[in-house]
Amino acid sequence: MSKYSNEFKLKIVNEWLVGQNGLKKLAKKHNIPSFRSIVEWRDEYLVTGSIGSKSHKPYSPDFKMTVLNYLETQSQSEAARYFAVFPSTTIANWLRTYRKFGYNGLKPKPKGRQPTMGRKRIHPLTPEQQELADLKQENYQLKMKVAIFEKLKALVDQRTEKNKRQ
Repeated sequence: MSKYSNEFKLKIVNEWLVGQNGLKKLAKKHNIPSFRSIVEWRDEYLVTGSIGSKSHKPYSPDFKMTVLNYLETQSQSEAARYFAVFPSTTIANWLRTYRKFGYNGLKPKPKGRQPTMGRKRIHPLTPEQQELADLKQENYQLKMKVAIFEKLKALVDQRTEKNKRQ
């Protein structure tokens, strides 16, 4: 939930459009900490014709990458206006996520809470997937055998060294 209602934001933007006050005077008049909020509302109104999205539409990872690539030459607010992504802090969140997780971080997350119980759906594997799974299992078992033999060798070496001391 935003701090200001969409009706209030629209009222402020309309005051600006009529030309009664400048951005800084409007911010002071309505006790808004920063006039940059009004700039954001104004840009959203001028680009989309309204303020506040009624529904949050999901953006594809490719679209997000296009917006982030646009940031290399333009500012965040310019990218928000050009691609009609409001609020512009959304783009900052995408950038932060991209820097932390890469392209996979831009993919949509599953909605809702993870089920704690329930049936696991078993999907049949293709022959290639089955062969890969078998090879992974065999590789894991061989690694475990090597680890056991290395541990056994270390114990034997430790015992023989102990016998040499006595």
